Order: sequence, then structure tokens, then C-alpha cells
Amino acid sequence: MSDERFPKCERLRKRKDFLRVDAKKTTRILTEHIIILAAPNSERHARIGITVSKRIGTAVKRNRYKRLFREIYRRHKELFPSGYDFVLIARKPDNSVRHETLFQEISNALGSRAW
Repeated sequence: MSDERFPKCERLRKRKDFLRVDAKKTTRILTEHIIILAAPNSERHARIGITVSKRIGTAVKRNRYKRLFREIYRRHKELFPSGYDFVLIARKPDNSVRHETLFQEISNALGSRAW
């Protein structure tokens, strides 16, 4: 059974961590619904941070995006190369966004790179 937990050590939690990823980013990937920023870290595992602005909509919609991003990471950790910090930014307000759509965008974006 794979490890599907999402412990605190795999999260970007502080503002300075998000700013560091933005300042030291080596990759910026744009998809239809997501912007993905990546920067190397000194850890042996990947860490992710999620940002959803008020421009996306109400708190219910923002929380839905966050839940979907967390679930994709938790279930498919192998997509995210170890040794990198990722910031996932919701880009486009879309009421009909689905788990499969976001998963496909992330897997295509991260799978197309040589890390």
C-alpha cells in the first residue's frame, strides 16, 4: 500500500517559503486552470503549497480547488519529483472544474519536464 498521507513536512506553510519558491523558481508552467512554480529545496522529498485568490470566487469555490490540489498530491506523489518545492496557483475561475481535469493538467505539465 502506498503512503497517501500529507504530513506537515510535505507542505509549504509559511509566507517566506512561498516567497522563496517565487524568487528561486527554476520552472514556471502554465496550464488552462493552474500555474505551477517549482524551485529546488534541500529536502529529500517534494513539498507543495497551494494558493487560491479571491478572484476565483467565494470561499466554497476556493476551498474546493484547495481540496482537489491536496488530493491530487496525496494520491499521486510520484508525479512530483523529490527535492523540489511546488506552488500550485489556481488560475481560472471555473465552476465545472473536475478532479480528472486538474489531474490531467498536472500530470502532463510535470511529466513533460526532465527534472
